[in-house]
Amino acid sequence: MERILEHFKGITAIPRCSHHTTKMKDYIKTFALSLGFEIQEDHAGNILCQKGTPKICLQAHYDMVCIGETHKIELVMDGSLLKAKNSTLGADNGMGMAIMFWAMEQNENLECLFTADEEVGLIGAMQFRLPLKSSYLLNLDAEEEGEIYIGCAGGVDVIASLALHYIPLDEQAKLYEISAFDFVGGHSGVDIDKKIPSAIKALGYELLKHDVALVSLQGGERRNAIPKSAKAIVASKVPLHLEDSRLQVKALEEGSHTSCIAQSSAIIKAIGAFAQGIREWDRVLDIPSMSINLGIISDFDGVLRFDCAARAMDDKNLAILTHETMAFFKALGFEVTQESWHGAWNPEMTSFAHSVYGVMKEFYPHAAFKAIHAGLECGELILRQPKKVEAVSIGPTIRYPHSLREECDMNSVKNTAYIVQKIINTYKD
Repeated sequence: MERILEHFKGITAIPRCSHHTTKMKDYIKTFALSLGFEIQEDHAGNILCQKGTPKICLQAHYDMVCIGETHKIELVMDGSLLKAKNSTLGADNGMGMAIMFWAMEQNENLECLFTADEEVGLIGAMQFRLPLKSSYLLNLDAEEEGEIYIGCAGGVDVIASLALHYIPLDEQAKLYEISAFDFVGGHSGVDIDKKIPSAIKALGYELLKHDVALVSLQGGERRNAIPKSAKAIVASKVPLHLEDSRLQVKALEEGSHTSCIAQSSAIIKAIGAFAQGIREWDRVLDIPSMSINLGIISDFDGVLRFDCAARAMDDKNLAILTHETMAFFKALGFEVTQESWHGAWNPEMTSFAHSVYGVMKEFYPHAAFKAIHAGLECGELILRQPKKVEAVSIGPTIRYPHSLREECDMNSVKNTAYIVQKIINTYKD
């Protein structure tokens, strides 16, 4: 485990926020070349490392969600839990990468795929076309030890934009700043069923209770993260007193703003009426079947924009949820687009899945097959391969990814690494 932690520390020291991963990409290639791996890089930034005659391809993505002080991540050990001070940890998927680095040092016949920009729409995986030598893909992006994932939700981002019109402030109106901050946040897929409050929704509920006009509005951190902060500047003709104790209000100087948004009522209603969270539950898989997250509200250059992440366990329901969401915003006068569609990975009980299960049972007697209400790259990666490739996803326990509370259980990292090596050994000649 010490070697894996050493690798993780090296990974953590390099900036790798989505879309800004050049240094991390170079680090991976340098490391792989030092061990004698052949390297291929495609136009999307995916890095395929091959050595010998591999039967197994290990896979992880090398970008991370950056929230907080990620320019210099400070690691903290709390018993067996690894955390970060004032930032996301990046164990999603940095710990999977660290295990892969460790495995690359141990094996002469191995294939490793590092994919780009997973956290912003599975961009690398959706563009991956290089042929794999291996017939089996072991993804290391799952987040619960002892579980074997054979399916995942599809997803799409829905973006609603409104060109803002401004009118002069009423002379009797006073200006206030209302802020919702220090909410816990969380992943919009795996945490969507944990009753984590959204800062944007909390602010929206409060705004509905008052006769106010919006001057500006912003909130959220990432489309695929449950918002932990939101802020609005409003104008009110009466003194403003909030009902929600989680929110704070302060009066602003007169004259600091001279106009307000003409469409304030429609915007406030849109936030209040947006059905954040689970839309439908899958009783067979015992996970959400459909959900949506209003992740970001931005007010820039005269345009108000809502960024939403929709998820569903099958493509039909994903299309339904997408069209319903688009219709909702259009009815309120927004222009709406969708982007970054990726289909669901439908659960399949393959021979590889059973093989992984046999190894997993030795460490976790109650190991079980699962599907996850979040995006895994497996389905996209194997979809366009010229031969049949079977995929499974496992990983160490990572709690509260995409938030400042993110933590990784290092005991589970040790177990996962042993399981990975034993799976590799199972397919040796």
